Amino acid sequence: METFSQRAFLLCLLAALLAVPAGTALWSRKDTTAYYENRSLAEFPDLTAESLWDGTLGSGLESWYSDHVPGRTTLLKADTAVQMNLLRRPAVNEVVFAGDVLLPLLPYEERAAAEYPALAEAAAEPFARLSEFVRSYGGVFCYAGIPEQRVYFRDRYPDYLSGHETEASAGDGAYARAMAEAGVDFLDMAAVYDAQGHPEAYYSAVDHHYRYYGAYAAYRAILEHLSAAGWSLPVLTEEDLDFRELPNPYIATRNRKLYNLWPNGEGAVIGVQRDPVPFIRYDNGEPSDRPLFVLPEADYLPATYNLYMGGDFAETVLETGRPQLPNALIFGDSFTNALETLLYASFNETRVLDLRHYDGMSMREYVEIHRPDVVLCIQNDTFYYLGGGNNYVWEDP
Repeated sequence: METFSQRAFLLCLLAALLAVPAGTALWSRKDTTAYYENRSLAEFPDLTAESLWDGTLGSGLESWYSDHVPGRTTLLKADTAVQMNLLRRPAVNEVVFAGDVLLPLLPYEERAAAEYPALAEAAAEPFARLSEFVRSYGGVFCYAGIPEQRVYFRDRYPDYLSGHETEASAGDGAYARAMAEAGVDFLDMAAVYDAQGHPEAYYSAVDHHYRYYGAYAAYRAILEHLSAAGWSLPVLTEEDLDFRELPNPYIATRNRKLYNLWPNGEGAVIGVQRDPVPFIRYDNGEPSDRPLFVLPEADYLPATYNLYMGGDFAETVLETGRPQLPNALIFGDSFTNALETLLYASFNETRVLDLRHYDGMSMREYVEIHRPDVVLCIQNDTFYYLGGGNNYVWEDP
């Protein structure tokens, strides 16, 4: 009798354990992405003898269950609300509440200021070689360094939290000096924004990018910089654009981590050309009918920074059919996206690369084949000292 009871208990326990993942599988509705976390959900692991033997099956099931448990988003949203509104924590989900701005929670570890000059010199070297190559066939190279949102608003960090001040001051300064010493034409947009009064409207309170106003200021600074270098290019003035703030809720990267619970009245802004410059577009080598601004289908649907050009692509080409104008190559991170909607109008053909995704050929080979008249690197300053990606711009033939 005792043995029967023990076996019955074990069977009930086993059934209960199996019911949880079975229920999860039924209720998960085969979701593959976590919208608010902006990532792919863990896939159900393969059951193999090897995964069972080495323990990876168990860890895979744990990750899968954690991602697909019924009501997961509701539970996480409720936990976020409790931490924000009841416990009133200064940072939730690695987001810092800095007055009317959301900033990332940063680790305290920083490089010493004395380390930056040598690092900057090494970082400048491949750009110097690319710049020299562009000049060799009569082109011009310019690097526009853009401050990231946390750097632009670094004075908003509470005193007891790290704002990586050394990185934002000593690091950025060393980088600009190293570029100049290496012969690279470097446009420091942080200095440009400061000279314009460091307008708060230039940057988003809820996203790590600038707003369209900041992108437009960068566009005008780049065009003025190229004009001073002898290039005569058409410019989209403020009279040529209709700046519109969208009615859609703007979730963006910071508030997205808070499940859009932070009160936010900011809307995404676009600049619609009153006399549009027509273009033919190609994305990743294929004809594309994407417009400059990929807007939500309804006003109540959320908007993100990906509305500019439709987000990041490995390669985008915009042809305007005006051979009297020079051709351009722009490469860099997602800060290029908003600028692309403006810069293309000043050139005949505009090629855009994101070297984090493009692997068709090396940068040197791409430039050698297309020989653009103007090559622009546009990158935010938190990427200055990272290897690879849009910093991997030269390799010897």
